[in-house]
Amino acid sequence: SGLAAHVMYYKYVMSMPLYRQEKDFEHLGVKISRTTMASWIIYCAENYFLPMYEYLHRQLLRRRYLMADETPIQVLKEEGRRPQSKSYVWLVRTGDDGELPIILYNYTPTRAGSHAATFLAGADPGYYLMVDGYKGYNKVPEAQRCCCWAHIRRYWLRAIPKGHEKDYTHPAVQGFLYCNKLFEYERSYREKGLSPRQIYHRRLKDQKPVIEAFLSWLDQLHPESGD
Repeated sequence: SGLAAHVMYYKYVMSMPLYRQEKDFEHLGVKISRTTMASWIIYCAENYFLPMYEYLHRQLLRRRYLMADETPIQVLKEEGRRPQSKSYVWLVRTGDDGELPIILYNYTPTRAGSHAATFLAGADPGYYLMVDGYKGYNKVPEAQRCCCWAHIRRYWLRAIPKGHEKDYTHPAVQGFLYCNKLFEYERSYREKGLSPRQIYHRRLKDQKPVIEAFLSWLDQLHPESGD
């Protein structure tokens, strides 16, 4: 078990391919083929990791606050698909609720929102799900969708014309500063080591007025089409 753990650690943490580990073992006077090491990894994944993953998945679906995102990945020699095809890995994790975090990855061959809905099926209705603006998450039922301030902030930043970063009369700069204010509060909470309950009360006191002012300001904007 220790040797199998060693092989997996060097492959997935230290990014050392099995063929290089095979050569390394040869230098130590031990012959262990990459095929043997691959079979160890598959066996451990199916018999030890999968039951643990499924248990953590069940525990994750019981939590009240979840976050999700997806990222493209290329898979070679996947049956029925070209090597250039774009596949996806979805990351779903629990929020900062004071309990131990659960972070799970889920591979799918496409980015269809039905994959997110399937993975989150069985979650307690009314839970909060923080994601970006990808419309595929509209297929996730029973969830209260939350916007991500990091993504909102990013779009304001992109909208600032070059050379106008300090032009505080520009709407994009103003929107960016509203978001920055919220991030400043969050950093101060972390630095003070506040508990989730304390952060909740401080957000109501500090950030709720900022968000209300932001939404009121937003309603008064008149979007203009750009080039």
